[in-house]
Amino acid sequence: METKTVRLGDFATFVNEKCYLNEASRNTYVSTENLKPNRLGVFFPITKLPRTNKVNAFAKGDILISNIRPYFKKIWHANIAGTHSTDVLNIRSNSKQLLQSYLAVVLSDDRFFDYMMATSKGTKMPRGDKKAIMDFKFELPSFKDQIIISDSISIINQKIELNQQINKNLLQMMENCYRKMLKNAIYNHQSKQSNILTVADNIITGKTPSTKNPGYYGGDTPFITIPDMQGNVFVTVTKKRLTQSGTSVQQNKEIPALSLNVSCIGTVGLVTINPTVAHTNQQINSVIVSKDKLWELFFELRSLKGVMENMASGGTTILNMNKAIFSKLQINLLSPAIRKQFNAYANPIFEQILINDEQNHKLAKVRDLLLPKLLAGQIDLSNLEGAIQNA
Repeated sequence: METKTVRLGDFATFVNEKCYLNEASRNTYVSTENLKPNRLGVFFPITKLPRTNKVNAFAKGDILISNIRPYFKKIWHANIAGTHSTDVLNIRSNSKQLLQSYLAVVLSDDRFFDYMMATSKGTKMPRGDKKAIMDFKFELPSFKDQIIISDSISIINQKIELNQQINKNLLQMMENCYRKMLKNAIYNHQSKQSNILTVADNIITGKTPSTKNPGYYGGDTPFITIPDMQGNVFVTVTKKRLTQSGTSVQQNKEIPALSLNVSCIGTVGLVTINPTVAHTNQQINSVIVSKDKLWELFFELRSLKGVMENMASGGTTILNMNKAIFSKLQINLLSPAIRKQFNAYANPIFEQILINDEQNHKLAKVRDLLLPKLLAGQIDLSNLEGAIQNA
Protein backbone atom coordinates (compact mmCIF):
# COMPACT_ATOMS: atom_id res chain seq x y z
CA MET A 1 0.00 0.00 0.00
CA GLU A 2 1.52 3.30 -1.11
CA THR A 3 1.14 6.23 1.25
CA LYS A 4 2.47 9.70 1.90
CA THR A 5 3.14 11.31 5.28
CA VAL A 6 0.90 14.30 5.91
CA ARG A 7 0.16 16.77 8.70
CA LEU A 8 -3.36 16.72 10.18
CA GLY A 9 -3.76 20.50 10.02
CA ASP A 10 -3.18 20.48 6.25
CA PHE A 11 -6.11 18.14 5.65
CA ALA A 12 -8.56 18.74 8.52
CA THR A 13 -9.81 21.45 10.83
CA PHE A 14 -11.55 21.98 14.15
CA VAL A 15 -15.23 22.80 13.74
CA ASN A 16 -16.47 25.68 15.91
CA GLU A 17 -20.09 26.05 14.85
CA LYS A 18 -22.56 27.36 17.46
CA CYS A 19 -26.30 27.22 18.05
CA TYR A 20 -28.67 28.40 20.78
CA LEU A 21 -29.26 26.16 23.78
CA ASN A 22 -32.96 25.77 22.93
CA GLU A 23 -31.85 23.87 19.82
CA ALA A 24 -30.00 21.33 21.97
CA SER A 25 -31.42 18.08 23.34
CA ARG A 26 -30.24 15.71 26.06
CA ASN A 27 -30.72 12.92 23.49
CA THR A 28 -28.12 14.38 21.09
CA TYR A 29 -25.77 16.32 23.41
CA VAL A 30 -22.22 14.95 23.70
CA SER A 31 -19.82 15.66 26.56
CA THR A 32 -16.95 13.89 28.27
CA GLU A 33 -19.62 12.35 30.52
CA ASN A 34 -21.40 10.31 27.86
CA LEU A 35 -18.50 9.58 25.51
CA LYS A 36 -17.51 6.01 26.37
CA PRO A 37 -13.88 4.93 26.98
CA ASN A 38 -11.91 2.67 24.66
CA ARG A 39 -13.52 3.92 21.42
CA LEU A 40 -16.95 2.51 22.31
CA GLY A 41 -18.86 5.53 21.04
CA VAL A 42 -21.46 7.44 23.05
CA PHE A 43 -24.59 6.86 25.09
CA PHE A 44 -27.68 9.03 25.38
CA PRO A 45 -29.34 10.82 27.06
CA ILE A 46 -26.86 13.07 28.86
CA THR A 47 -27.71 13.76 32.53
CA LYS A 48 -28.31 17.47 31.98
CA LEU A 49 -27.61 20.29 29.54
CA PRO A 50 -25.22 23.12 30.44
CA ARG A 51 -26.41 26.51 31.66
CA THR A 52 -25.31 28.70 28.80
CA ASN A 53 -26.88 30.67 25.96
CA LYS A 54 -25.07 28.86 23.17
CA VAL A 55 -23.52 25.43 22.64
CA ASN A 56 -21.28 23.89 20.00
CA ALA A 57 -22.96 22.10 17.12
CA PHE A 58 -21.84 19.05 15.14
CA ALA A 59 -23.06 17.52 11.89
CA LYS A 60 -23.57 13.90 10.94
CA GLY A 61 -20.15 12.48 10.07
CA ASP A 62 -18.14 14.77 12.34
CA ILE A 63 -15.54 13.21 14.65
CA LEU A 64 -15.95 14.04 18.34
CA ILE A 65 -13.06 13.46 20.77
CA SER A 66 -12.87 14.12 24.50
CA ASN A 67 -10.12 16.66 25.10
CA ILE A 68 -9.81 15.78 28.79
CA ARG A 69 -7.68 12.82 29.88
CA PRO A 70 -7.01 11.51 26.36
CA TYR A 71 -5.82 8.18 27.76
CA PHE A 72 -9.47 7.13 28.07
CA LYS A 73 -9.63 7.12 24.23
CA LYS A 74 -13.11 8.62 23.99
CA ILE A 75 -14.03 9.15 20.35
CA TRP A 76 -17.21 8.97 18.27
CA HIS A 77 -17.77 9.19 14.51
CA ALA A 78 -21.21 10.80 14.68
CA ASN A 79 -24.06 9.11 12.84
CA ILE A 80 -26.46 11.95 13.76
CA ALA A 81 -26.29 15.72 14.15
CA GLY A 82 -26.35 17.36 17.58
CA THR A 83 -24.52 19.57 20.03
CA HIS A 84 -21.49 19.13 22.25
CA SER A 85 -19.56 20.62 25.17
CA THR A 86 -16.44 22.77 24.91
CA ASP A 87 -14.40 19.87 26.35
CA VAL A 88 -15.16 17.83 23.24
CA LEU A 89 -13.18 18.48 20.04
CA ASN A 90 -14.97 18.35 16.70
CA ILE A 91 -12.70 17.50 13.75
CA ARG A 92 -13.67 17.47 10.09
CA SER A 93 -11.76 16.81 6.87
CA ASN A 94 -11.46 19.90 4.67
CA SER A 95 -9.62 18.17 1.83
CA LYS A 96 -10.97 16.12 -1.06
CA GLN A 97 -7.94 13.87 -0.63
CA LEU A 98 -8.97 12.78 2.86
CA LEU A 99 -12.11 10.70 3.37
CA GLN A 100 -13.89 11.64 6.61
CA SER A 101 -14.41 7.98 7.55
CA TYR A 102 -10.69 7.31 7.05
CA LEU A 103 -9.87 10.30 9.25
CA ALA A 104 -12.03 8.69 11.94
CA VAL A 105 -9.89 5.55 11.68
CA VAL A 106 -6.66 7.57 11.96
CA LEU A 107 -7.89 9.44 15.03
CA SER A 108 -9.04 6.19 16.68
CA ASP A 109 -5.54 4.73 16.56
CA ASP A 110 -3.45 4.43 19.74
CA ARG A 111 -0.72 6.40 18.01
CA PHE A 112 -2.96 9.48 17.90
CA PHE A 113 -4.06 9.17 21.54
CA ASP A 114 -0.44 8.58 22.65
CA TYR A 115 0.57 11.72 20.74
CA MET A 116 -2.35 13.65 22.24
CA MET A 117 -1.21 12.63 25.75
CA ALA A 118 2.46 13.39 25.05
CA THR A 119 1.60 16.93 23.94
CA SER A 120 -1.17 17.56 26.49
CA LYS A 121 -1.16 20.28 29.15
CA GLY A 122 -1.67 19.61 32.85
CA THR A 123 -0.89 16.57 34.98
CA LYS A 124 -3.88 15.84 37.23
CA MET A 125 -6.39 16.54 34.45
CA PRO A 126 -4.39 16.46 31.17
CA ARG A 127 -5.98 18.35 28.31
CA GLY A 128 -5.07 18.07 24.64
CA ASP A 129 -3.22 20.97 23.04
CA LYS A 130 -5.21 21.98 19.97
CA LYS A 131 -2.22 23.50 18.17
CA ALA A 132 -0.11 20.37 18.76
CA ILE A 133 -2.98 18.13 17.66
CA MET A 134 -3.01 19.79 14.25
CA ASP A 135 0.72 19.00 13.93
CA PHE A 136 0.03 15.27 14.22
CA LYS A 137 1.44 13.35 11.23
CA PHE A 138 -0.08 10.24 9.67
CA GLU A 139 0.10 8.12 6.53
CA LEU A 140 -2.38 8.98 3.78
CA PRO A 141 -3.02 6.17 1.23
CA SER A 142 -4.92 6.34 -2.05
CA PHE A 143 -8.62 7.17 -1.92
CA LYS A 144 -9.43 3.58 -2.89
CA ASP A 145 -7.41 2.17 0.01
CA GLN A 146 -8.96 4.71 2.38
CA ILE A 147 -12.40 3.35 1.48
CA ILE A 148 -11.36 -0.30 1.99
CA ILE A 149 -9.75 0.43 5.37
CA SER A 150 -12.51 2.66 6.72
CA ASP A 151 -15.26 0.28 5.54
CA SER A 152 -13.64 -2.65 7.35
CA ILE A 153 -13.48 -0.74 10.63
CA SER A 154 -16.95 0.69 10.08
CA ILE A 155 -18.46 -2.82 9.87
CA ILE A 156 -17.11 -3.61 13.34
CA ASN A 157 -18.22 -0.25 14.78
CA GLN A 158 -21.71 -0.67 13.35
CA LYS A 159 -22.04 -4.08 15.03
CA ILE A 160 -20.92 -2.53 18.33
CA GLU A 161 -23.46 0.29 17.94
CA LEU A 162 -26.20 -2.22 17.09
CA ASN A 163 -25.50 -4.23 20.24
CA GLN A 164 -25.52 -1.02 22.28
CA GLN A 165 -28.88 -0.03 20.82
CA ILE A 166 -30.31 -3.50 21.50
CA ASN A 167 -29.14 -3.26 25.10
CA LYS A 168 -30.62 0.21 25.45
CA ASN A 169 -33.98 -1.07 24.18
CA LEU A 170 -33.88 -4.13 26.43
CA LEU A 171 -33.05 -1.96 29.44
CA GLN A 172 -35.88 0.47 28.69
CA MET A 173 -38.30 -2.43 28.27
CA MET A 174 -37.18 -3.87 31.61
CA GLU A 175 -37.44 -0.51 33.36
CA ASN A 176 -40.98 0.02 32.07
CA CYS A 177 -41.93 -3.44 33.30
CA TYR A 178 -40.47 -2.77 36.74
CA ARG A 179 -42.22 0.61 37.04
CA LYS A 180 -45.58 -0.95 36.10
CA MET A 181 -45.16 -3.87 38.53
CA LEU A 182 -44.05 -1.55 41.35
CA LYS A 183 -46.99 0.80 40.77
CA ASN A 184 -49.44 -2.10 40.89
CA ALA A 185 -47.70 -3.55 43.95
CA ILE A 186 -47.95 -0.23 45.84
CA TYR A 187 -51.62 0.10 44.89
CA ASN A 188 -52.36 -3.47 46.06
CA HIS A 189 -50.23 -3.15 49.22
CA GLN A 190 -47.75 -5.72 47.92
CA SER A 191 -44.65 -3.62 48.51
CA LYS A 192 -42.97 -1.88 51.42
CA GLN A 193 -40.44 0.88 51.95
CA SER A 194 -37.22 -0.11 53.69
CA ASN A 195 -33.88 1.37 54.63
CA ILE A 196 -31.04 0.27 52.34
CA LEU A 197 -29.20 -1.16 55.37
CA THR A 198 -32.01 -3.62 56.10
CA VAL A 199 -31.98 -4.87 52.50
CA ALA A 200 -28.24 -5.11 51.89
CA ASP A 201 -26.09 -7.93 53.19
CA ASN A 202 -23.28 -5.36 53.30
CA ILE A 203 -22.31 -1.93 51.95
CA ILE A 204 -18.65 -1.47 51.02
CA THR A 205 -17.04 1.87 50.24
CA GLY A 206 -14.05 1.39 47.95
CA LYS A 207 -10.47 2.55 48.34
CA THR A 208 -7.58 3.28 45.98
CA PRO A 209 -4.24 1.50 46.55
CA SER A 210 -1.27 3.85 46.38
CA THR A 211 -0.69 4.85 42.76
CA LYS A 212 2.98 5.37 43.66
CA ASN A 213 3.41 1.60 43.84
CA PRO A 214 3.24 0.20 40.27
CA GLY A 215 3.25 -3.31 41.72
CA TYR A 216 -0.35 -2.82 42.79
CA TYR A 217 -1.63 -2.39 39.23
CA GLY A 218 -1.70 -4.45 36.05
CA GLY A 219 -3.15 -7.66 37.45
CA ASP A 220 -6.38 -9.61 36.99
CA THR A 221 -8.84 -8.01 39.45
CA PRO A 222 -11.06 -5.27 37.95
CA PHE A 223 -10.71 -1.89 39.72
CA ILE A 224 -13.89 0.05 39.04
CA THR A 225 -13.91 3.84 38.82
CA ILE A 226 -16.70 6.20 37.73
CA PRO A 227 -15.57 6.42 34.05
CA ASP A 228 -15.91 2.62 33.85
CA MET A 229 -19.53 2.94 34.97
CA GLN A 230 -20.69 5.59 32.49
CA GLY A 231 -23.44 4.24 30.22
CA ASN A 232 -23.04 0.64 31.38
CA VAL A 233 -25.28 -1.90 33.07
CA PHE A 234 -22.43 -4.36 33.61
CA VAL A 235 -18.83 -3.26 34.14
CA THR A 236 -17.11 -5.91 32.03
CA VAL A 237 -13.91 -3.93 31.34
CA THR A 238 -12.05 -1.47 33.57
CA LYS A 239 -9.26 0.97 32.79
CA LYS A 240 -7.24 -0.32 35.76
CA ARG A 241 -6.84 -3.79 37.24
CA LEU A 242 -5.24 -4.73 40.55
CA THR A 243 -2.58 -7.34 41.22
CA GLN A 244 -2.72 -9.71 44.17
CA SER A 245 -0.45 -7.26 46.03
CA GLY A 246 -2.87 -4.45 45.20
CA THR A 247 -5.89 -6.34 46.54
CA SER A 248 -4.02 -7.51 49.66
CA VAL A 249 -3.62 -3.90 50.89
CA GLN A 250 -7.37 -3.37 50.41
CA GLN A 251 -8.63 -5.18 53.51
CA ASN A 252 -12.37 -5.92 53.43
CA LYS A 253 -12.76 -4.01 50.15
CA GLU A 254 -13.40 -6.94 47.80
CA ILE A 255 -16.90 -6.94 46.34
CA PRO A 256 -18.43 -10.23 45.19
CA ALA A 257 -19.76 -10.79 41.71
CA LEU A 258 -23.24 -9.39 41.05
CA SER A 259 -22.98 -6.48 43.47
CA LEU A 260 -24.58 -3.08 42.83
CA ASN A 261 -22.08 -0.24 42.47
CA VAL A 262 -23.38 3.29 43.10
CA SER A 263 -21.30 6.39 42.33
CA CYS A 264 -21.44 8.71 45.34
CA ILE A 265 -18.85 11.50 44.91
CA GLY A 266 -18.77 14.06 42.10
CA THR A 267 -21.04 12.20 39.70
CA VAL A 268 -23.75 10.77 41.95
CA GLY A 269 -26.34 8.13 41.16
CA LEU A 270 -24.76 5.94 38.48
CA VAL A 271 -25.67 2.29 39.12
CA THR A 272 -23.86 -0.70 37.60
CA ILE A 273 -23.30 -4.39 38.27
CA ASN A 274 -19.92 -6.16 38.34
CA PRO A 275 -20.19 -9.65 36.75
CA THR A 276 -16.99 -10.81 38.50
CA VAL A 277 -15.24 -10.20 41.82
CA ALA A 278 -13.85 -6.65 41.82
CA HIS A 279 -12.64 -3.65 43.83
CA THR A 280 -13.74 -0.01 43.52
CA ASN A 281 -12.31 3.35 44.44
CA GLN A 282 -13.55 5.58 47.27
CA GLN A 283 -16.11 7.35 45.06
CA ILE A 284 -18.29 4.23 44.93
CA ASN A 285 -20.50 2.47 47.47
CA SER A 286 -21.16 -1.16 46.62
CA VAL A 287 -24.38 -2.79 47.81
CA ILE A 288 -24.08 -6.53 48.31
CA VAL A 289 -27.50 -8.17 48.04
CA SER A 290 -28.97 -11.60 47.45
CA LYS A 291 -29.47 -12.54 43.79
CA ASP A 292 -33.27 -12.53 44.12
CA LYS A 293 -33.27 -8.77 44.99
CA LEU A 294 -30.59 -7.73 42.52
CA TRP A 295 -32.64 -6.69 39.49
CA GLU A 296 -35.36 -4.76 41.32
CA LEU A 297 -32.75 -2.91 43.40
CA PHE A 298 -30.86 -2.03 40.24
CA PHE A 299 -33.89 -0.20 38.85
CA GLU A 300 -34.93 1.19 42.23
CA LEU A 301 -31.52 2.76 42.82
CA ARG A 302 -31.45 4.14 39.26
CA SER A 303 -34.79 5.84 39.90
CA LEU A 304 -33.39 7.54 43.03
CA LYS A 305 -30.61 9.47 41.27
CA GLY A 306 -32.27 12.83 42.01
CA VAL A 307 -32.89 11.85 45.63
CA MET A 308 -29.25 10.83 46.04
CA GLU A 309 -28.02 14.08 44.49
CA ASN A 310 -30.10 16.05 47.01
CA MET A 311 -28.80 13.93 49.89
CA ALA A 312 -25.21 14.44 48.69
CA SER A 313 -25.34 18.21 48.18
CA GLY A 314 -24.65 19.35 51.74
CA GLY A 315 -24.29 22.93 50.55
CA THR A 316 -21.06 22.24 48.68
CA THR A 317 -20.28 22.38 44.96
CA ILE A 318 -18.87 18.82 44.87
CA LEU A 319 -21.54 16.22 45.63
CA ASN A 320 -20.52 13.76 48.33
CA MET A 321 -22.80 10.99 49.53
CA ASN A 322 -20.57 9.17 52.01
CA LYS A 323 -21.51 5.81 53.47
CA ALA A 324 -23.28 7.37 56.47
CA ILE A 325 -25.52 9.46 54.22
CA PHE A 326 -26.01 6.65 51.72
CA SER A 327 -27.11 4.33 54.53
CA LYS A 328 -30.13 6.58 55.17
CA LEU A 329 -31.53 5.90 51.69
CA GLN A 330 -35.11 4.60 51.63
CA ILE A 331 -36.12 2.16 48.89
CA ASN A 332 -39.23 0.33 47.73
CA LEU A 333 -39.27 -3.46 47.89
CA LEU A 334 -41.66 -5.76 46.04
CA SER A 335 -43.38 -8.56 47.92
CA PRO A 336 -41.72 -12.00 47.49
CA ALA A 337 -44.49 -13.16 45.13
CA ILE A 338 -44.24 -10.11 42.85
CA ARG A 339 -40.45 -10.26 43.00
CA LYS A 340 -40.52 -13.86 41.77
CA GLN A 341 -42.66 -12.81 38.78
CA PHE A 342 -40.33 -9.93 37.97
CA ASN A 343 -37.20 -12.08 38.20
CA ALA A 344 -38.63 -14.69 35.83
CA TYR A 345 -38.96 -11.91 33.27
CA ALA A 346 -35.69 -10.12 34.12
CA ASN A 347 -33.17 -12.97 34.36
CA PRO A 348 -32.94 -13.90 30.64
CA ILE A 349 -32.95 -10.24 29.56
CA PHE A 350 -30.06 -9.28 31.83
CA GLU A 351 -28.18 -12.36 30.62
CA GLN A 352 -28.62 -11.16 27.03
CA ILE A 353 -27.41 -7.66 27.93
CA LEU A 354 -24.27 -9.16 29.45
CA ILE A 355 -23.69 -11.37 26.37
CA ASN A 356 -23.99 -8.31 24.10
CA ASP A 357 -21.58 -6.34 26.30
CA GLU A 358 -19.00 -9.12 26.23
CA GLN A 359 -19.35 -9.46 22.46
CA ASN A 360 -18.78 -5.72 22.06
CA HIS A 361 -15.53 -5.87 24.00
CA LYS A 362 -14.37 -8.78 21.86
CA LEU A 363 -15.25 -6.80 18.72
CA ALA A 364 -13.43 -3.77 20.10
CA LYS A 365 -10.37 -5.92 20.77
CA VAL A 366 -10.37 -7.20 17.17
CA ARG A 367 -10.82 -3.66 15.84
CA ASP A 368 -8.00 -2.32 18.01
CA LEU A 369 -5.67 -5.08 16.84
CA LEU A 370 -6.47 -4.36 13.19
CA LEU A 371 -6.27 -0.56 13.38
CA PRO A 372 -2.49 -0.06 13.65
CA LYS A 373 -1.77 -2.85 11.17
CA LEU A 374 -4.16 -1.39 8.58
CA LEU A 375 -2.74 2.11 8.98
CA ALA A 376 0.84 0.81 8.74
CA GLY A 377 0.09 -1.15 5.55
CA GLN A 378 0.89 -4.45 7.24
CA ILE A 379 -2.30 -6.17 6.05
CA ASP A 380 -2.99 -7.30 2.51
CA LEU A 381 -6.16 -5.38 1.65
CA SER A 382 -7.08 -7.97 -0.96
CA ASN A 383 -7.45 -10.53 1.84
CA LEU A 384 -8.93 -8.32 4.53
CA GLU A 385 -11.66 -10.79 5.48
CA GLY A 386 -9.05 -13.40 6.33
CA ALA A 387 -7.10 -10.89 8.40
CA ILE A 388 -10.22 -10.04 10.41
CA GLN A 389 -10.96 -13.73 11.08
CA ASN A 390 -7.38 -14.31 12.25
CA ALA A 391 -7.15 -11.17 14.42
